[in-house]
Amino acid sequence: MRAIRVSWTESALPGSGTSLPGGGTVTTEWLPIAQVRGDYAAAPSAYPAHYLAPAELPVLTRIAAPKRQVEWLAGRVAAKRLVCLVLERAGLTVRPGELAVLGNKPGSRAGKPELSWRTTALAGSVGRHAADISLAHTLRFAVCALAHSGRVGVDVEPLRGFSPALRRTVFTEHEVALAGTAFPAFDTRHRSAALWVVKEALLKAYGIGFAHGWGTARLRAADATAAVFDIALPAEADPGHRVSVRYGRVTDHIFAIASVASRPQDGHQQKGQLRAWD
Repeated sequence: MRAIRVSWTESALPGSGTSLPGGGTVTTEWLPIAQVRGDYAAAPSAYPAHYLAPAELPVLTRIAAPKRQVEWLAGRVAAKRLVCLVLERAGLTVRPGELAVLGNKPGSRAGKPELSWRTTALAGSVGRHAADISLAHTLRFAVCALAHSGRVGVDVEPLRGFSPALRRTVFTEHEVALAGTAFPAFDTRHRSAALWVVKEALLKAYGIGFAHGWGTARLRAADATAAVFDIALPAEADPGHRVSVRYGRVTDHIFAIASVASRPQDGHQQKGQLRAWD
């Protein structure tokens, strides 16, 4: 376990080029699941063919449940729209099918979605504007967060209460007691949801999730502007030199976006998990 200090704040939904407390800049895309469901039903072949790369199409067809198909597709559509928009603003025209978003290979960041591109000519252009991405979805929204440097993790959940049994399962008594101090603007029913999305976003930024159980991240200390988490990072993982979170409400949902500024190597910023593919 490593003790990681996090600066955080409650805010409105981060939009394009939003700076996070403590450093880091992210852009987000929120896409209604119902919109994707309708567009996919209207053009079941053309819609995925427009948005998905050849490497992604077999993944979509292997998903048996229609609901899961739409959710998986919505995440990719949100990511492609966001990346293409960011590149367009930088003067670069890239089609969605030239990019792929797939889970990476086993390792310290297993399962974290990777952005890859079809031609090596795109490598420098994409890498300069999109260092890392993260995906999340609920029944209503698919969300993509893009970091312009360092690493990013995003989570979104319906704003709901946790039952006493669920709180006892996923949090310690110490964490439950700290939630009131950490999230004073939330009522008692919703503080557990706030802590949950913050943990999820942090772990997604590190690419580990709750791979080792609910104790993978534990809140040790907190006030309204900062916290200390004990996180079970792999031995080779870079904990970063600035970690920050912005969280808040969107309609009847709560979101959290975590930004991890990586330590420079030989004077150069780390590039994240981007890669090229044939």
